[in-house]
Amino acid sequence: MPAKTHQDILLMRWALFSVAGLILIVALYSLGITPVWARGLKEAMASAPFLLPADAPSLSPGTGFLLCMALTLALVYDLLLIRGTLRKTAVLAAFLLLLACFTPALGLWGFFFNAVPCLLSAGGAGALAILWPSSPLRHHSEPPPAHE
Repeated sequence: MPAKTHQDILLMRWALFSVAGLILIVALYSLGITPVWARGLKEAMASAPFLLPADAPSLSPGTGFLLCMALTLALVYDLLLIRGTLRKTAVLAAFLLLLACFTPALGLWGFFFNAVPCLLSAGGAGALAILWPSSPLRHHSEPPPAHE
């Protein structure tokens, strides 16, 4: 039965960390912070080398939220399956770097993508998945640790 318990703990942590990251971006959006960041980022990309027009196509807030949700769920699941803090940190850093590179790359093609909410959601949830202490799993035939 320890395998079932491990799966339940993994599922609970996955849901907890992912929801925490998504609550962060919902709170920032409802406070009006992420739309201000999006306008500022779009204005910054209007200059060279991007020359992004003011009427450049972009993702709707609903589509952006669905993308953030999918990325956050996938990242947290992967981080929870990886052993070792250094490996988890390297995967999180690589993921966030690649995600951050989508904004300028798509900007050069005349499409605006605000990656900041996805970076905050996935980064926050990923940090929780790394920092949360994980107890070592015991085999069911091992005796429980003695308390002193």
